[in-house]
Amino acid sequence: MSPTVVFDARGQFLLATGSPGGSQIIGYVGQTLLGLLDWKLDPQQAVSLPHYGNRNGDTELESGRGLDAQASTLQAMGHVVRQVEMTSGLSAIIKTPRGYVGGADPRREGVVLGD
Repeated sequence: MSPTVVFDARGQFLLATGSPGGSQIIGYVGQTLLGLLDWKLDPQQAVSLPHYGNRNGDTELESGRGLDAQASTLQAMGHVVRQVEMTSGLSAIIKTPRGYVGGADPRREGVVLGD
């Protein structure tokens, strides 16, 4: 679901990503785009990041992913924080000078295959 395709300044394919997840999709995909484009992570690192988000309510942090310190910091700033299961199912592929590199979300089924 939610296929997102990114092109470079010349209009050439750069990357594609997407995820199931209902109302959490936009957060999953946005976070993956930040990881790939701004933080220069490889696709596997980007889709494996712990999730966080806010859907106009409580701030949600992915449970069991080491975000306890962030929860305390956010609560001290006045956020209502809930740690919840966030099973995205992201996938991403990016074009590199050496070919294509992909990543599959470790939270769900699926693997990246290729040579």
